[in-house]
Amino acid sequence: MISLGYKQSQGNHTLFIKHSPNGNLTILLVYTDDMIIVGDDEKEKLTLKKFEMKDLGKLKYLLGNEVAYSMNGIFISQRKYVLDI
Repeated sequence: MISLGYKQSQGNHTLFIKHSPNGNLTILLVYTDDMIIVGDDEKEKLTLKKFEMKDLGKLKYLLGNEVAYSMNGIFISQRKYVLDI
């Protein structure tokens, strides 16, 4: 990812961030064989499509955390994890 212009986070080595010259931002989070792509740079997202991957749509769950979307933003909780135990 570094060769594509991403900077690796010092605090989390699975997190990569790229600021485009036009002010857009793309964030990648890599976990085992999964990659979460977040950002507002549609051109950069198309560039990442060259990697063989399946688009699973909006993120719903990640490592036991539930992700919910609303007009006010994104809410992340462990509700499902708590209900399961």
